[in-house]
Amino acid sequence: MLETYRFDSAKKKLTKHAKIQSNSWINVTDPSTEEIELLTKKLHIPSDFIYYSLDADESARAEHDPDYNATLIIFNIPILEKDPQKPDKYLYKTSPLGIIVTDSTVLTINKTPVTFLQSFVDGQIKGFNPQNHRRSVLQILFRISSIYLQYLRDINRSREQIETRLQSSLQNEELFDLMTIQRGLVYFMMSLKTDKMVLASLMRTNMLDLNEDEIELLDDIQIENQQAIEMAEISNTIINETADTYSSIINNNMNSVMKFLASYSIILTIPGLVFSFYGMNVDLPLSRSKTSWLITLFISLIISGVLVYRFWRKRYIK
Repeated sequence: MLETYRFDSAKKKLTKHAKIQSNSWINVTDPSTEEIELLTKKLHIPSDFIYYSLDADESARAEHDPDYNATLIIFNIPILEKDPQKPDKYLYKTSPLGIIVTDSTVLTINKTPVTFLQSFVDGQIKGFNPQNHRRSVLQILFRISSIYLQYLRDINRSREQIETRLQSSLQNEELFDLMTIQRGLVYFMMSLKTDKMVLASLMRTNMLDLNEDEIELLDDIQIENQQAIEMAEISNTIINETADTYSSIINNNMNSVMKFLASYSIILTIPGLVFSFYGMNVDLPLSRSKTSWLITLFISLIISGVLVYRFWRKRYIK
């Protein structure tokens, strides 16, 4: 699917066009073979750039083709999707977004629809004008970094809620939720670090031929990216420490239960031992007395009481 947008100076917003034109932004979603051929012919771009952008396993990078005078930027973007096993919950993942820059157009290419790009169409991003294709690319990159920060804040809020529930009830469901969040953080950290290398490459080589104002904007994007990396690392560290803490709590609880069971097993064994002695068919002291069962009971209670006191002093039981 191809969607072509141009900036309307009179309406001060993007307008959609049916045909591919110069000075436009083309948003491409899962294009057919015919559409790929149309893009390569109309815009004079290498078809490899499009196929690279559609590869879900493509690594983030920036590449310039001097023969076509086109630049490819593969940038990892955050994705929020519903958990297929738990429809009321969401999973945080990442996906590569291809951005192709030519002398007259900007293309964004992805296998699936990219929801945040709708904010550019709706005019939520001020000053987005595809006629200035270099600045338009930087605005898209800045938006991606901002969304990372937004999702990381949501992750932190979810983490705090799970930790609150864990304090009152240690259930497997909360631990699984914590594990899901940690998996999303791992995706984010890896993608943010590769995006950081792309931004550094753009700054070092200036393959987009940026002016001073645009270089300042690129520097702001690097700052946003670094903030997102630090936030993701801090959140991941907190989750690791939380998981270790609750693992220790579970082990301590298990040890306490085992000590409790072992202690009371020993205590309850004493009466059985004493009564078993006096249940044997041999002569024992006081065995012929009418009060022998009371004496036996008294001996059992004394021994058991001594053990209870000793275990209590050593904090085996409460």
